[in-house]
Amino acid sequence: MLYVFHGPDTRAAAKKAHTLIDSLRAKRPDAAFEKVDADSWSPAIVEGHLGGQGLFSSKYIVFLDRVTENQEAKEKIADFIRAMEESPNIFIVLEGKLGAELKRAFQKGAERVVECEPKAKSAPFKKDEFNVFALANAVGRREPLKAWIMYRRAVEAGVAAENILGVLFWKAKSMPSPALARDILLLYHEGHRGARDLELGLERMLLAIR
Repeated sequence: MLYVFHGPDTRAAAKKAHTLIDSLRAKRPDAAFEKVDADSWSPAIVEGHLGGQGLFSSKYIVFLDRVTENQEAKEKIADFIRAMEESPNIFIVLEGKLGAELKRAFQKGAERVVECEPKAKSAPFKKDEFNVFALANAVGRREPLKAWIMYRRAVEAGVAAENILGVLFWKAKSMPSPALARDILLLYHEGHRGARDLELGLERMLLAIR
């Protein structure tokens, strides 16, 4: 699977990438983690992780951290997009502003592409173009990555975190375990007191669903 975070707002892109990485590593402590940057890039590193397994683990989490600052990586990474997406391992790509051609290649081949624009710019979707109840259904089916993908779409669509929390709380109350409903209620109150960031807290909560 392949997830891509990029855009002019490099700080926001890095924050979202690391949130996903931290959550995946917490959820899969047996997974081997490999970070590749522009200095350590080589095609062989990516090829070696497409289908391989760690010595003591069943999967790899591979973090490609702004590798296109390396000219060879910039020219070659598009060749690996389909293979990374089809791999049983998880590839997470963090980049700054991408060129149009590479951006299209990622959008066409990756599981999810998150583009981080400066806050002043308008969201690419309208609020009424996103169905929050579809997100709630993904939570009910206990599909954390799908729920997270849909949550990011909701945020990009301009849906307020409070509104999403309300729908998820309604859904959580119908689930067998009361733990998620309690966590949502706690996050809501802590967010209103300024003790936690609602958007980031909800993101982490969704990725931790089991």
